[in-house]
Amino acid sequence: MSFAALALYLSMRDTGTLVTPYEAQEERAAAIAQYGFDGLRAEAFKCAWFSSVVEPQEHCARFAWARAAAAFVEEAP
Repeated sequence: MSFAALALYLSMRDTGTLVTPYEAQEERAAAIAQYGFDGLRAEAFKCAWFSSVVEPQEHCARFAWARAAAAFVEEAP
């Protein structure tokens, strides 16, 4: 998953919100500044793990939304 997608997954934005490429880049830059690259991965993993247990359907929808919104910013590795 790209750093932009991880940042959007962790963001306070509502799932399904329209996100411009510029906003996705801002979210990515802010998340990397706050957590660092490895910290962002770790924080997203913790949040995803918790969310998948507590609200699995919301987690799946948020995961799909974050990946789709980030696809306009950067290619997945």
